[in-house]
Amino acid sequence: MMKKLFFLSLIISGIFFILDSCSTVDYLQISSVSIYTIKTPVAGNYPQGLYKYPYREITLKEENFTQTLEWTPAVDKVFNVNTKYTAVLTLEPVGLYTFKGMTIAGINGLPEENVESKSIESNGRSLIIKIKFNATADENAQRQMIFYDEFDGTALDAKKWDYGPDWDRQGLSSWRDDMVSVSGGFLRLKFKKDPVLGAERVKLQANASANPDNWIRAGAVRTRKKDHSIIFDNTYGYYEARIKFPVVSGTWGAFWLMSPTQHLLANEGKDGTEIDVVESIRNEKGEYNAALHWNGYGNYHKSAGSGGNNKPVNIYDGEFHTFAVDWSPAEYVFYVDGIEFWRADGGTAFNNCGINQNPNYIKITVESAGWAGKLPEGFTEAEMLVDYVRVYNQPEAN
Repeated sequence: MMKKLFFLSLIISGIFFILDSCSTVDYLQISSVSIYTIKTPVAGNYPQGLYKYPYREITLKEENFTQTLEWTPAVDKVFNVNTKYTAVLTLEPVGLYTFKGMTIAGINGLPEENVESKSIESNGRSLIIKIKFNATADENAQRQMIFYDEFDGTALDAKKWDYGPDWDRQGLSSWRDDMVSVSGGFLRLKFKKDPVLGAERVKLQANASANPDNWIRAGAVRTRKKDHSIIFDNTYGYYEARIKFPVVSGTWGAFWLMSPTQHLLANEGKDGTEIDVVESIRNEKGEYNAALHWNGYGNYHKSAGSGGNNKPVNIYDGEFHTFAVDWSPAEYVFYVDGIEFWRADGGTAFNNCGINQNPNYIKITVESAGWAGKLPEGFTEAEMLVDYVRVYNQPEAN
């Protein structure tokens, strides 16, 4: 019996030795970082948001750490007047890295304007940066546009947009640069039946279910370049576009905000959500919708949407209509011509969606899919017109 206990003790000791050996890791010291630009809190403005954001600002090159930004006191909608806010930025290393030993001198990009104090502290291998700002003003600042395009020129403004990538979309359409133009004060996204291109793409994809006779080549633009760098992105804001949608079954246009972190899992969308401000799906039936998509587009995909019918405005009357989303830390609120038609604030009614805290870029597109219906008999081409796109740093009305 004693021998058995002795050998059991040796085995247990060996297990603990192995575990202890495995727990000894030589982490790589991070001695210098550049953080995401943190803007000074302004009364009346939306806050910024970041949640486990893995990319270097603008470039979308992966960092060896993620960034999460929180505000103290918490902000539900906009910054209050006469309030001191502290930005708490948590840097969490990815892989075998550590921030232990980091000094404040190694942090590049710390804000200077209206800053009362700055400090850092370690939390395990992570680093917590606290930036305490001076109190906000005693009245709200004036609302400002932080991005806009009135499309008054004769070509796409490369400082604001790039053409969509040359992708096949939904199995019945292809984005192509020659379907995009600017004239007469409008962005024009053309879409044209192209069975020749369709036959080529169907053959290449070996997609027997796709009908090349229903294939379209279509226009798309976005505030992200084809080389993947970002021209403009933003988190919380009021996003608005004035659009005239055509009525062509089997096709739809969209004004949407896309997250480069939409594929991230386990955080129910607050780490990345596609926000569809409007999609003219089933336009031949007078329908359109707003929608949210998160957790990637595969097995873990989740979504919530407004539904296509029972909308307050007929947007297919041949006139321009205004579409907007008020995206704040607490909720998304969607509007057509200033009338609310859907809001989502998380919870079971919205498939437990979390409110996205990471930056999105803007997309305006046309595409087609078999599930959206067939092209009309005799259809050749049409176009979607965009009068303007504007993004504000405050809601429509405080």
